[in-house]
Amino acid sequence: MMKSKALQKVVTVKHQNGNYPTKSFRDLNGVISLSTIERWCTMIDETGFTHLTTLSGPPRTIRTEEATTK
Repeated sequence: MMKSKALQKVVTVKHQNGNYPTKSFRDLNGVISLSTIERWCTMIDETGFTHLTTLSGPPRTIRTEEATTK
């Protein structure tokens, strides 16, 4: 599931203001996992923003009757 753009903006602003990922994690009361915040901060350092155009993790499969009978 992709996180909301509002949370991405909050993490971006906090990171640009010098907050470490653990501080942002505590400030957000664990709404986003620490590993997600760390990943977003890495993206911000590399590109200047969080570009979540693709989902992370394994490829998604669609479970249809045709696919399960193959």
